[in-house]
Amino acid sequence: MAHPPGARGRRPQLGRARTPDRDPGRSTGGARHSRPSSGFSIPLALKFTALIAVLVIAAMAWQAMTAIEKGGEHLETEINENGIAQALAVAGLIAPDSIRDVNIEEQKKLNDLLKNYSRNAKLLDIVVMNRQEEIVASVRGSTRRSVAAKRVPYSKADQDGVTISEFEDNRVPVRSFSANIADAGKVEILVSVKSIQNSHDDLSQSLTTVTIIASIGGAFAAFLLATFLTRPIRTLMRDLRKVSMGDLQHQSQVNSSDELGNLARIFNRMTMNLHTAQAAKLAQRALEHELSLATSIQSGLLPSGLPELPGFDLAAFYLSAKEVGGDYYDFLQVDGNTMGIVVADVSGKGVPGSLVMTMTRSLLHMAAKENLSPEKTVIEVNNCLAPDMNPGMFVTMAYLVLNTLDRKVRLVRAGHNAPLLYSARHGKVIDLHPKGIAIGLDREGPLFSSQLETQKFTLQPGDVLVLYTDGIVEGKDPHGNDFGDERLQRLIFETRDRSAQEILDTIMEDLRVHQESAEQSDDITLLVLKSC
Repeated sequence: MAHPPGARGRRPQLGRARTPDRDPGRSTGGARHSRPSSGFSIPLALKFTALIAVLVIAAMAWQAMTAIEKGGEHLETEINENGIAQALAVAGLIAPDSIRDVNIEEQKKLNDLLKNYSRNAKLLDIVVMNRQEEIVASVRGSTRRSVAAKRVPYSKADQDGVTISEFEDNRVPVRSFSANIADAGKVEILVSVKSIQNSHDDLSQSLTTVTIIASIGGAFAAFLLATFLTRPIRTLMRDLRKVSMGDLQHQSQVNSSDELGNLARIFNRMTMNLHTAQAAKLAQRALEHELSLATSIQSGLLPSGLPELPGFDLAAFYLSAKEVGGDYYDFLQVDGNTMGIVVADVSGKGVPGSLVMTMTRSLLHMAAKENLSPEKTVIEVNNCLAPDMNPGMFVTMAYLVLNTLDRKVRLVRAGHNAPLLYSARHGKVIDLHPKGIAIGLDREGPLFSSQLETQKFTLQPGDVLVLYTDGIVEGKDPHGNDFGDERLQRLIFETRDRSAQEILDTIMEDLRVHQESAEQSDDITLLVLKSC
């Protein structure tokens, strides 16, 4: 950046010359791809339904098994209690003497008593036996056979003096409840085991049916509940699908007040931020593309090569601080024997500085044609450029006209850094500082014209003329120290016997060493002309 006389620049950094075109679409890292879907997925509602159904069926099955087990125990208890009570009741109805002295009449009375009792109790049989276990009376009139009986333990029966056992009677499994009739004999109440099993099966079937119906109802209710609960999730999935297809302005309509509603609101904020970020990225890409074009255009405005000057050795270097810069150097063919050489610096960097630099170049090319007076050329540039420049902007310039035949130089300096001349005749480096203010500071023109001064001199063999911008002498190291005019003058003196390119390379290398890792914040231009 150019400064009025006495102003200081900011810390520069060396690192890149004309910035190459950028590829805004290139990614800086390898893309990570998600694994492809298998094409088959189980809906969340179905998973939830299956889970609830399994839990309900397991719970109902456990409940049914427990109920069947408890029901069976209760049924057994009820049958045993009923059998004990009936055995004791029948035993209480029969007189012991009627068993001891049995006759036909007593036997008939016992049979009638047993039949009447069994008709109301719905028993399989009632048998009365004497002490010798001979059948005295029976409802069915059956004769007792010797069979193996399996005793059924039951504490209540033991307490009441009743024996419970199971055996087969005429191939029919029965349960016997036997109670003593004093010391005269005993009475047996026979109950069909099949009827007991049928009652148990009926209870199991009823509970199983209830369990199946309840499980089906629970699964259906779970499906309805899962469908209701996952409806917002399905809506969010459709929303995500739309966003994934590029519709970043889509907003979810899930408005519940639970976690899914909060997720939908976060989703909406995310899509808004993505839309904003995408717009900013597109704008950034457009800007980078424009900057790339500007860089390409500016590169085309700078000299593509160095002119052939008989008797002179020439070298030039340019490095912008940003994609486009405000420094400018050029070679203008004034006439057949005269070459115009200019180094300029616009106050500012980036696009504004580049635009002003472009305007300056165009005006200078028009004004310098066939104009051997550098003073008139620069005045004309100021008169055309100053009225159109924004307040606070200006251009510093060092412009000289060199006659390649007699080596005479006429130099004007419009507020620019003083060119340095190593004079072989004097053996030292001299500051060339003719008076002049920067272009654009005087918008009317009279002050600029009155302050501009032309310095004339002749280049002798061995002389070295150096033109530069303040990015050289104001280049700072990491501690903020300037490279400085004295250091530049010393380098010119030490390399005076080398070629122009070697002098330039030495200066730039020393500047790099000085700056180290410090950031470059100003453009750098350096031009070395050596008389041979």
